[in-house]
Amino acid sequence: MFERILVPTDGSELSKKAGYEAVNIAKKIGGKVIVTHIIDQKLTKPYDVLENQAQEYIKVIIDYALENNVECESMIVFGSPKYDIVKLTRKSEADSVMLGTHGKTGITSTLLGSFAQNVVKTIDLPITLIK
Repeated sequence: MFERILVPTDGSELSKKAGYEAVNIAKKIGGKVIVTHIIDQKLTKPYDVLENQAQEYIKVIIDYALENNVECESMIVFGSPKYDIVKLTRKSEADSVMLGTHGKTGITSTLLGSFAQNVVKTIDLPITLIK
């Protein structure tokens, strides 16, 4: 466990914190971090703008991994965050998932954001939630 840690990111502070924690754990045990972002198919901006944002979100965690000599890869997918996170988990061959309890769309008064709730319900892997 924690040899291949999947970190979905939306650029929020909690997703960055989850990414940093994943890197710290991977460094201690010789694991790898897979940073992902799903560009929602319900586009609110032009695709190239959203893709550039996704690359920026991912770069923050990859840079931290490189600074700490931790192997890291990234995946950007266009689709539905709710449904495609399961596919990403399989495709990446992750053995665990680490994510923030709330993302950019989360309501801080709830226990978990909707994306985190979905991950907990649908992914059959160890999940670490960061708050």
